[in-house]
Amino acid sequence: MLLSNVHNWKSPGSDQIHNNWLKAFSAAHRHITKNINAVIQEPQKVCDWLTTGITYWLLKSGHGREVRNYRPITCLTTMYKTLTGIRARRISRYLEE
Repeated sequence: MLLSNVHNWKSPGSDQIHNNWLKAFSAAHRHITKNINAVIQEPQKVCDWLTTGITYWLLKSGHGREVRNYRPITCLTTMYKTLTGIRARRISRYLEE
C-alpha cells in the first residue's frame, strides 16, 4: 500500500493522525518504512497502541433502543491501516503468481 493511494481525511484512530499528514511529512517516510518492516519481520514485537482502536456503534436501521439495529465500527490507527494494506498487497501479489 502506498501512501499516495490512501484517502486524506479518513477517520483516524487513537493516534489521531490523518493520512494527509503522513503524505506531507516526507521526512518521516524512511523511519515509518523501517518500523513497518520491523513489525512485519517480528510481529510478536507489535506495540499495543498499534492494534488498539476506538469502537463506535452506528445505527443501521430501525429503532435505536434495540441492540440488533446497531453495527460496530472500529477506528484503528493510521499506522495499522498502512501496515495491513502493505500485508494485503503482498498477499495479493503472492496469490497472483
